[in-house]
Amino acid sequence: MRFLCLPGAYGSSDKFQVQLAPIVKELTEDGTATFHFIHGPCKAVPPEGFEEYFGKPPYYRFIEPDQDVEKTEDDDVLARIRDFPDCESPEDTMRELMREGVATSHRSTDNALKYLIKIMDEQTLQEKGIKPMFKYAIFFAGWPPVDPDTHHMILSDESDVMIEIPTCHIIGSLDPYVHGSLALYNVCDPDTAYLFDHAKGHTLPRDKETVKELADVIRDAACLYEIHA
Repeated sequence: MRFLCLPGAYGSSDKFQVQLAPIVKELTEDGTATFHFIHGPCKAVPPEGFEEYFGKPPYYRFIEPDQDVEKTEDDDVLARIRDFPDCESPEDTMRELMREGVATSHRSTDNALKYLIKIMDEQTLQEKGIKPMFKYAIFFAGWPPVDPDTHHMILSDESDVMIEIPTCHIIGSLDPYVHGSLALYNVCDPDTAYLFDHAKGHTLPRDKETVKELADVIRDAACLYEIHA
């Protein structure tokens, strides 16, 4: 399995690698998976009072940058995305997009990601006879998806939209944001969505026993859904 790892807001690829180190070690030592880390193109500023909560800067996010975001002149982002790179794998394609289409403002970021979501839409891909680019997804905590047109959260009791690929949802029952995580779980296919509770707060599992248990869940999914690359 090959995982493209995207950190949350105010994170970075370096910080995320440190956070996931025990899981990465467990799954790479036996050749189960490889991991590739990238962070968003927008430099972010933590909310007042949380400057030290997220560790040392720099901080990044993929969408909705803060007011104090670094801006530079660049080519039209949508034009770059329309010239979609043709790489050997979905992961390489995403990395190439990040390198070539760095969004430089709130508006260009928003529009570019809307367009990217649309061209990766499952229904559109199926109509064109194209296999989905992603075969499996793991969410640590998480939040329900947002409709790129209305900007409203997609909730299972309001929409028929569903994430159809197999998913694994790592939650903490003591997490104050656990309802958001469950809302994300509920818009995934109930037949292939797996809920893993590490029984802690808004954190990542790092103790050996829990990491081994989680890794076994991922290994089982790789076999069950025949995900080998």
